[in-house]
Amino acid sequence: MLKTKLWLAQMNLTASSPQKRLDAVRKIRALKEPAAVEVLTKALEDAEPAVRAEIVSALGDIESPYVIKPLLSALRDHSEAVQELAVQALRKVGDSSVIEPLVGVLLRGTPGVQYHAAQALRALNWLPRTLGEQIPFYVASGDFKRVTMFGSAAVSALGAVLRSGSDERRVSAANALSEMGDASVLKPLIGALKDSEAMVRSAAANGLARVGDPQSSPALVPLLRDPIRNVRVAAINALGQIADRNTLNALLGMVNDREWEVRAGLAEALGKMADKRALPVVLSLLNDRDQEVRQNAADALGKVGDDSVLENLVMAMVDEHMGVRQAASRAIIMVDPFWDRSPRVEGMVTELREAMKHRDAGVQMAASSLLRRLTGRSSGGGVAGLDPRKQTDAVLDILTRLTRDTDEDIRLAAVEALVRARIPGVIPTLQTAMSDASKWVKRAAEEGLQAMTGGR
Repeated sequence: MLKTKLWLAQMNLTASSPQKRLDAVRKIRALKEPAAVEVLTKALEDAEPAVRAEIVSALGDIESPYVIKPLLSALRDHSEAVQELAVQALRKVGDSSVIEPLVGVLLRGTPGVQYHAAQALRALNWLPRTLGEQIPFYVASGDFKRVTMFGSAAVSALGAVLRSGSDERRVSAANALSEMGDASVLKPLIGALKDSEAMVRSAAANGLARVGDPQSSPALVPLLRDPIRNVRVAAINALGQIADRNTLNALLGMVNDREWEVRAGLAEALGKMADKRALPVVLSLLNDRDQEVRQNAADALGKVGDDSVLENLVMAMVDEHMGVRQAASRAIIMVDPFWDRSPRVEGMVTELREAMKHRDAGVQMAASSLLRRLTGRSSGGGVAGLDPRKQTDAVLDILTRLTRDTDEDIRLAAVEALVRARIPGVIPTLQTAMSDASKWVKRAAEEGLQAMTGGR
């Protein structure tokens, strides 16, 4: 009965209609008859890729050692889909004799075929031994983190994925390259800034931010005009992280971007650059309609501001959003640890009394606290109202705590504020900061100690 069905199906393998030939292969496949191997092997020369793909799948369903030879020949098929199915079928066969041909596919195949070859070889308990086997194996498996262990050879392999892999693999390759932190990764990452897929462009920009090499700055600037919001945000973040002052004007031009995420990123980036030329733009962002933009702008003023911004920060301390008020409170101490003694601030009683009329209870409480602090009627738990020595100790305590903040930029600004203020007893804090994980914080602490001790 099976032979009759096989014979009847075989009659249509030479039909002029590709659909009839495909249907014939499907009928033969359903039989799972070892006797069909010879018939299917001859049919592998069919001109239609879909028919050949179905033949390969049919051979993979037949439990016979005789399927190995035609499946190995299918590894050289012109169709990538046929090659992939042949690899999967050979994996099902599970014979050790197919390992060597599969290794050849792993080394020379297209990315999709290489992926299936790696999976098949893993299932056959094969492990790569030489560098020439390890890199393609781990690349095909998507284990890019392990690939990075191979140094310069990894850059070439991951760069190839970045040029021709799937969207997800290109993103993963960009992330892996950035973790290498080596100048050799600049070329592939810069090339990926022109990728057709937005998430790849973003990943490349984020990668360049981690590398932090100013050589990438000119290539990042055009992304500030990218039509996709997340790409613009990534470019701004990268330029802020790199802190190349030659890009400042390009960044300042982003102040009116329609997306709040972009403006928030801009405020943060300008804070990292700490360039006084950015001060007018940061002040304008402090009045942005979006809460997060104002919050980032307040934090930025702590790094880029001077005593000219004290009044702006005091008003931000009575913002209707708590996050903005907290950021302004941190920033104003960094600008001037004794800000509440400033004549600029002492003259703001009228504005603060007006803030007491705000509908928001949080704003009213913040304004009340500031008024008590400035008028000295009540210490209210604040620094004002204490004798000068205790006031200095309180400021030192606040700034010391900020040197332990999780945000690198906050720690840096706190160290710089301590150095500017030259508060007695600051040296132990600066000595501790010299062990900070950030090279910038360590450098600021070291320079501050040298300035205060004369290098002793």
